[in-house]
Amino acid sequence: MDAQKTGNLINFLRSKKSLTQKQLAQMVNVSDKAVSKWERGDGCPDVGILPILAQALETDVDSLLKGVLPKREMTKEEIDVMLKEMEANNPNAVKYDKQFIKPDVKVCYYDFLRPDVFGRNEMQDLWTTASILCEKLKTEFSGNRRDFYSIKILTVDQLNNGEFLQAIPSLTFFYSYDYNNSGFSVEIDPLIGKQLLRQDLKKYPELMEYDVDFLQIAYVNEFVRLWQDLLYERTDKSISREAFEKPLTKKTLLPRSTNEEIGQMCLLISFEIETDSGKGNINFQLSYDYCEKMLSKLNFFNHNEPFCRYLTDIKSQPCEENIFVEFGRYLSGSFDFEPGTIFITNIKFKEPINVLVNNEVRYKGDVLAVDANFGVVIKEVLPQEKIVRYDEEHYLAIRLGGTYIPKEDINKIGENTVLQLGTAGCEPVSIIQDGKCVARGQIVIADNTYAVRIIE
Repeated sequence: MDAQKTGNLINFLRSKKSLTQKQLAQMVNVSDKAVSKWERGDGCPDVGILPILAQALETDVDSLLKGVLPKREMTKEEIDVMLKEMEANNPNAVKYDKQFIKPDVKVCYYDFLRPDVFGRNEMQDLWTTASILCEKLKTEFSGNRRDFYSIKILTVDQLNNGEFLQAIPSLTFFYSYDYNNSGFSVEIDPLIGKQLLRQDLKKYPELMEYDVDFLQIAYVNEFVRLWQDLLYERTDKSISREAFEKPLTKKTLLPRSTNEEIGQMCLLISFEIETDSGKGNINFQLSYDYCEKMLSKLNFFNHNEPFCRYLTDIKSQPCEENIFVEFGRYLSGSFDFEPGTIFITNIKFKEPINVLVNNEVRYKGDVLAVDANFGVVIKEVLPQEKIVRYDEEHYLAIRLGGTYIPKEDINKIGENTVLQLGTAGCEPVSIIQDGKCVARGQIVIADNTYAVRIIE
């Protein structure tokens, strides 16, 4: 029995089950000091304890003896069962008709809610604040650590809570600051966490609970103090500094989901610290509620409220022999297309949008991402009596994009046909006025309705 390997495996399986050393010790009738000794590799469990220890950790005695979990490949039958279960859990799964696009492209629904929770200005505000924090941390580190090289911002991004938990190591230093009351969390990768504690991760790979406490006292509390000071200084000070303070509510070696939904969006600010032993990340994860209920209300995001205009739907001008995908055509007016202005349509979020052929709305479709571009999947072929023809000279259209299909192939378009548009998913969509592109904007959701925020 390799004491180091067995100890690492015991630590891994115990942490996976969210058990403390004391809880595991009680389950196998030993002292918590014995469990700590095993996990450090300073000794091995007695042979007589192995069966009950294996049962407590939901493994087998042979794995504990070898210190390695058995590797097993899934059989074809197991894979088939898994795929059937996935299909059963996704009743809306559709087999797309890809006759008009390359057969190897990836097709999935495009979620307009994802990229538009926080705008560019808000992200820039956080980047600026994070840059100042970088400089302050450089001063802190360089004054105390000769092995420190640099700290820099890796990213300021928005993602959902589930994606955040999947992106960070399964065993890590994780601290939650009043997350249940609109707070945030701090995650420190094992490598840089060990280096901050002046430990060699290769020599001492296990992460101990006392490491979490020491790291908090020595570094994390100071990180958080600096961060909260910077945020508070940029607010309108309408509440006291004490009320703004977010107390530590959880600390763990296992990143866990907060009480917010897994699919709820959050903001992630990642810093990379480099020492003479390697690199590692420190991540600040700000909850959606923290940004909306706290920072926005305190005027941290210091931007003017957008001016909204509501559009009235009409029919439109003839178009070229292309297929256009649009969120609607509307009465044209003397609009000022100032950046930040939001034009709100009458199309509800997730309702099919118009697919026009030869100046007529012949199809309704759902928006997709087709490789890097926008796309549409046809969900309804309109019967002749429901086809709408646009022929007005003056109109305003919000156009997701267009494509060209030869006349002889247009009749082949049917339900579940996928069309790839010429607009990349990262590009703004076009605002067409009387046949000319007059502005570009970002599709957003306003009161559960599609809208477009003018960018340029």
